[in-house]
Amino acid sequence: SLYCWEPGRDIGEVLPITLPSPQFHVQRKFVYGSEEWEDFALHPKGHSVALSVRGRLASMPLWELAVQQHGKRQGARYRLPTYLVDGRLVTIADEQNSQEELLLFAEEASVSPLERIELPEGRVQSMIASPTQPALLLTTSRLELWYLNLEKGTLTLLDASDLREIEDVVFSPDGNWIAYSKHLNTEQSAIFLCSVEQPEPWQVTEPVRYDFGPAFDPEGQWLYFLSSRTYQPIWDTVQIGASFARSMKPYLVALRNDLRSPFLEQPAPPGEKEEEEPEEREEENSEKSTEKKEDKKKKEEPVPLRIDWEGLSQRIIEFPVNEGIYGQVFGLRKRVLFSEFPLSSGSEEEKPGKRKPEGLLWVYDFEKQEKELLLQGLDYLEVTPSARTMAYASEEGLRVLEAGANVSEDDGSPEEPSRKTGWLDLDRLRFAVELRPEWEQMFHEAWRLQQEFFWDEEMSGVRWQEVAEQYCSLLDRVASRAELSDLIWEMQGELGTSHAYEYGGDYPPKRRYQLGRLGVDLEWDVAAKRYVIRRLYAGDPWRSKIRSPLCEPGLNVREGDYLCAIGGVSLDEQTSPGELLLHQAEQMVPLTLQHPEKDEKPRTITVRTLRSERPARYRDWVEGNRRFVAEQTAGRVGYLHIPDMSTQGLAEFHRGFLAQVHLAGLILDVRYNAGGMVSPLILEKLAHRHLGYDVRRWGAPESYPYHTLRGHLLALTNQFAGSDGDMFSYSFRELKMGPLLGKRTWGGVIGIDSRYQLVDGTTTTQPQYSIWFHKAGWNVENQGVTPEEEIEDAPHDYAAGRDAQLERSIQRMLQLLEEQPIEPVSFTARPRLG
Repeated sequence: SLYCWEPGRDIGEVLPITLPSPQFHVQRKFVYGSEEWEDFALHPKGHSVALSVRGRLASMPLWELAVQQHGKRQGARYRLPTYLVDGRLVTIADEQNSQEELLLFAEEASVSPLERIELPEGRVQSMIASPTQPALLLTTSRLELWYLNLEKGTLTLLDASDLREIEDVVFSPDGNWIAYSKHLNTEQSAIFLCSVEQPEPWQVTEPVRYDFGPAFDPEGQWLYFLSSRTYQPIWDTVQIGASFARSMKPYLVALRNDLRSPFLEQPAPPGEKEEEEPEEREEENSEKSTEKKEDKKKKEEPVPLRIDWEGLSQRIIEFPVNEGIYGQVFGLRKRVLFSEFPLSSGSEEEKPGKRKPEGLLWVYDFEKQEKELLLQGLDYLEVTPSARTMAYASEEGLRVLEAGANVSEDDGSPEEPSRKTGWLDLDRLRFAVELRPEWEQMFHEAWRLQQEFFWDEEMSGVRWQEVAEQYCSLLDRVASRAELSDLIWEMQGELGTSHAYEYGGDYPPKRRYQLGRLGVDLEWDVAAKRYVIRRLYAGDPWRSKIRSPLCEPGLNVREGDYLCAIGGVSLDEQTSPGELLLHQAEQMVPLTLQHPEKDEKPRTITVRTLRSERPARYRDWVEGNRRFVAEQTAGRVGYLHIPDMSTQGLAEFHRGFLAQVHLAGLILDVRYNAGGMVSPLILEKLAHRHLGYDVRRWGAPESYPYHTLRGHLLALTNQFAGSDGDMFSYSFRELKMGPLLGKRTWGGVIGIDSRYQLVDGTTTTQPQYSIWFHKAGWNVENQGVTPEEEIEDAPHDYAAGRDAQLERSIQRMLQLLEEQPIEPVSFTARPRLG
């Protein structure tokens, strides 16, 4: 509202303003399941799936009949759909824009649930149904594990942790036991077993690092799990160092003490295994086939689990497979499924949300004693309690197959949805979305997420309920998705805490016509009436995406050349390069150039434009600073810039550090550092103390320990260095690694994990991990880190091409070298032993 206020009056007068608008941003829209599905569950009998789609709850037979919708059609959110053993559906629901509850629905389509059940405190993180009775296991954000018996209406606390969430909960085939992963300390997790009738947790494994992902054998003999306990170092190719990139393997525990290893092959004459299959087929066609089927059915019925507790943790057997990165494990009859994922490089293309699911699904056959690849492109797998049907999610959608079916010859691309291919037609799921009720639900959920996960239970003294009431009153005025975003930002801003973000979501589509970039600075020469190339950004000459395309070998483009035309269209005062390069990103474009000398004729070259020239300009800036520092210090001092504390920052640090570690001094520039999580790795490297040299007869001595700096360190920071950039600046100063110069840092050190999404795909972050330092306490947050010497970065210096902060850093480093010179070592007085 707009108010008219006169000085001297206590309150203002609301101005009555009416603004007619069609409000087309709130018009109803329609969505498809293939684009909006969130969670899925496989029916216990494997013939149907239940899904949450844009918050709606629906179920459908795999390929036949109709989709059934359950619950409210608008303004609600249903998540974690789960089938009970009898086929009824349960879900976690927010129907009232208040605390979530558990709803029980019939298999048939309905609006109203059969029953509403109050949930334990906290947010339910996972929900698993019993294979034998109407009962559920619930894990919560309060680090608890609950058993809910729907038949009796009882809720029992089975276990709780004070370290991390309890995860990977599974039922035994008989429904009497559960297995799960629980932390022993912040660095180790173990597999536990617990009875649903007598909840006394029993630790099964003694972890080396992490044990996780338990799964029962359908026949009740083995408990499978995954574990990080294989330490095979992979040597670094850049420096003296190693990592344990592949540390996981699948394992099994023999639940009974009379079980031998399933990996021991039994004696058999040649050809016997090959002869068994025809005999079985012949018997199947005989009069005994009916009897055999009955025996098979009885065999598949779960038998009560027998566990011999004594020596249980010593009966662990490793699968004979290579160590890797494993995701899930499932037991089939005489076989085991496990998923494996490739190493991620951590590059920009492999960030979450950009990386394609590349999981491999393997099966290990105990009878054949071999593993076999079943499929690729997997993200997540689910198997029915009978171990007869499996469903997997991939980038392409959902696919349901016979458990253990081999489709490895597929290239992973979706085929026509059908029973033959296994792919589901998720576009059968079609829903109308009324945006205003959806936005209201999203607003309240964003508020609840902060209430549940904000690091301080008292919300840092902010009256959070009053905040909800204050901002909720504005919901009726929200008329676009952008306005909702603004409202959530403002609400979360009341916390006065860093990292309370909101991003993403379903915005109206906008056409983007990206500019083709040339990686040059152009200037209009009034006298010549031409565009002049004033600067070429070479970047990394060997990387085509990080250099100006005009720097490609053989083109011989020089600074000072004229850019006369693009695509045959001449450039003049009315026709700019940007106009002709619009919508030409990463396209081949003809450029007409001419050298300013009169006898030079115009020539046309063809280049592929860049989508972004930021990397080339960044590299030019870094290399320019490095050269400037070297020039001003006679080559004695090095320079490197760390743009963030993520993968790029780690790469930039090592690129600069290893090449300059031999110098007498090094300036670490963390200005504009965007944060991340690798500051401890960089600090660890810098903290290594130079103790001596590895001296040889031929060649130069090398430092010991390797890659240690004997010279001085200096760090340069500013107000745009934040998060882990704050923490690096603080740690560098407090560890007295060297002078810290620049400007006071951003001051935001409460971390997030970006785990939760709202119904339209919006991510909201909750400041969950607050940093406390021994000396500063909580006071880096909202205050930042003050350098020992503040240096202004004035606009007139920037306009003049000066970097006053870097210049002062060079002066300070030269002062250090004068006061504490780094003298060369002569290595005289060598030992004489004869």
